[in-house]
Amino acid sequence: PPPPPSAMQRSMTTPTPPPLQSPPPLPSPLPSLSVTTKLFEPVDAEDAEQHIKAAQEHGDAAPNYFQVGEEMLMLPEVFSNLDDAAVKQDFPHEGNAAEEEASRSSRWWGRLYIDGWPQTVQYMRAHFGEPPPAGLRPMILADPPDACAAVLNNAEEIKKYDAIVVAKRGTCTFGTKGKNVLASGGAALVIVNNEPGNMHAPGPDAHDLKLSVSMVAEDEGNLLISSMEKGMALMAAMVPIHCAAQSETVKTMELCRGSTEADRAIANSIIEGGWVKGLPGDAKHEYLQATFGTKIPTAKKYEIVHASPPNACNEGSELLDNAEQVAGKAVVIERGGCQFLEKAMKAWSSNASMVIIVNSETSINRYGCEPRWKGLKVDIPALMVTDKGGEALKLMKGKIVEFPASPKVRKDTWLKIDSYRDTTGWAKKKSEQKMQVRCHERYHYHWRYRDHTITVTITITVQNHDLN
Repeated sequence: PPPPPSAMQRSMTTPTPPPLQSPPPLPSPLPSLSVTTKLFEPVDAEDAEQHIKAAQEHGDAAPNYFQVGEEMLMLPEVFSNLDDAAVKQDFPHEGNAAEEEASRSSRWWGRLYIDGWPQTVQYMRAHFGEPPPAGLRPMILADPPDACAAVLNNAEEIKKYDAIVVAKRGTCTFGTKGKNVLASGGAALVIVNNEPGNMHAPGPDAHDLKLSVSMVAEDEGNLLISSMEKGMALMAAMVPIHCAAQSETVKTMELCRGSTEADRAIANSIIEGGWVKGLPGDAKHEYLQATFGTKIPTAKKYEIVHASPPNACNEGSELLDNAEQVAGKAVVIERGGCQFLEKAMKAWSSNASMVIIVNSETSINRYGCEPRWKGLKVDIPALMVTDKGGEALKLMKGKIVEFPASPKVRKDTWLKIDSYRDTTGWAKKKSEQKMQVRCHERYHYHWRYRDHTITVTITITVQNHDLN
């Protein structure tokens, strides 16, 4: 082998290394945090903000913080359980149970149908947890109301009835509330927001929770809570709503409807009215609830009082003139002169326990207000009776009546009766008209004032439109 190169040869063949340079400056360290930043452990809000800012300055992903009360929790980032693609699907085919169940489990929102409650309440599903349970079941207020105890104080009752638990937002995370309700045997959790609006609640600390979690808007939820705190028993169904701009699977004019046939049956069976019990001669006068207010408590007795002025349209005052006499009683108010909501608000402000609007004709409807949020202050039942019912109530001043509910008293029934009054409901052929009359006489036989209204309507129609 050749001899090794001499020192001089090495100096001639080896490249001279570049002069030493100072190393690049190291990035400034993250601000020191006074507390731990482990997942799920509380962090001071000021430290959390400092940590997020430092991460952004260094080009790192900011920690996933959620504020809970005065503290911040660093939580893992997870994907939502809500599927965007599924929401855009067409209606399920009629009678296809598998498609209906797929629709039910993939809806992002729905409506609470509460038996006897005058309006539905929209809920928004959380980003975590499972779809809502099917069927009617009791609603129970959490104890404590924020559901932040590991096992709720009323867990035994919740488990016994497999109840929908209603809880207030705040104090602990949405995921913590869900875990606590699950541990207490609840079927679902409905959180009442503590600020205007609604949202799909995040829950990275309970992503795979085996419980349905949803949220309702503040004013509607507080009205429910107020009623439950007064001891009102509520039965509710969580009905997922499927919407489709147009459908190739179902012939329907509806843009939105309950996902399953069973859900739609519940929606169509919710109580809308009843009749007044305790009137002279046991007369059976019907009522329909307004689309605002609250449920009429079961078996509660009401003392009747009449408003002053009779139509409650006294300008310049938020109270009825006889507010002292009205307090704690069911106040009877004549229709006309001002808006339904104005009448109801004056009755409510006068501490009435119920407001009864007397219609100006032998007909009833479910009066309301627009926008609907304006009526959410009224936390007493509001209803309407016919003019004949109003005459009977005039004889009941200072006396006691009841308002039992009936599934046979419905808005659509009275809309149909009213359609005969304006002739739009009559069939074109006289033979079919006679059949309509016979059917209604049989169907409404036990409801004297429906029968009376139809008879009068037929007489007028015969005179004016040559109906045989």
